[in-house]
Amino acid sequence: MNLVIRRATPGDIDVCARINYEAFKGISDRHQFPTDFPTLDFATEITDILIGSPSFFGIVAENSGEVVGCGFMDERNPIRGIGPVSVDRTFQGKGTGRQIMKALLERGQDAAGIRLVQESFNLPALSLYASLGFEVKEPFVLMEGKFRSQPQYGFEVRPLSSEDVGECRVLCEKVCGCDRTSDIEYALNYFSPFVAFQQGRIVAYTCAVSVFGHSAAKTEADMQALLLGAAAYSSDEVLAFHLPLRYASLFRWCLEEGLRALKPMAVMAVGEYQPPEGCWLPSFVY
Repeated sequence: MNLVIRRATPGDIDVCARINYEAFKGISDRHQFPTDFPTLDFATEITDILIGSPSFFGIVAENSGEVVGCGFMDERNPIRGIGPVSVDRTFQGKGTGRQIMKALLERGQDAAGIRLVQESFNLPALSLYASLGFEVKEPFVLMEGKFRSQPQYGFEVRPLSSEDVGECRVLCEKVCGCDRTSDIEYALNYFSPFVAFQQGRIVAYTCAVSVFGHSAAKTEADMQALLLGAAAYSSDEVLAFHLPLRYASLFRWCLEEGLRALKPMAVMAVGEYQPPEGCWLPSFVY
């Protein structure tokens, strides 16, 4: 196999979208879990953003001029995030994914740390990442549903504004141990971010109550208030987010509220990693 790794270009969007859609659907269908790319149109939309944005580094693997795999790295923050990484079904198990991962790791070699989100039922991917130095740091589950309760008394939840970014940055550094200001600023333009106040201070924020936005809170109670308040703004929508299993009482609360766990996942990391000191919900990348 004559494999060549090169930078992804706008001309690769359609083929990379197809590979992402088919690869994720294939492994999810085999294990009877929902896929992160439910339709080809959705995969195309996400792949377009990843290839078109200067904040993301994208590569493709070619075999005899044919694109057979792709991978992306989120470079918005000092801690890099890898994903998605996908290989055409006819080339899986032949070392293509390893070559893509090696190229991404080389790109991020000067970063303080690199993280990725891995579907725990995908054992070949788990073994690949472990062999490249990644370690499982945070098991979590994908939650989905609508909350039964109304927003909590004593908290104010409203859309996040540009004036809130500084205070959210401080909260993120305390909870997550890293600067993710770029994520917050990105959310202002592309998502629906929210903040929760108590006694005039921000105690929690979310870039989006979805798999594409991370959230941080001082305590589990603050995260509950944030989730209920944000849900009130979109009462007709089914919400989905990642919930680390270290927050056992928050997990039980979500189940009591009518949400359900859809699939097991995990954050894996190489380099710098600080366990959260408050309550944290990871995004699709980390």
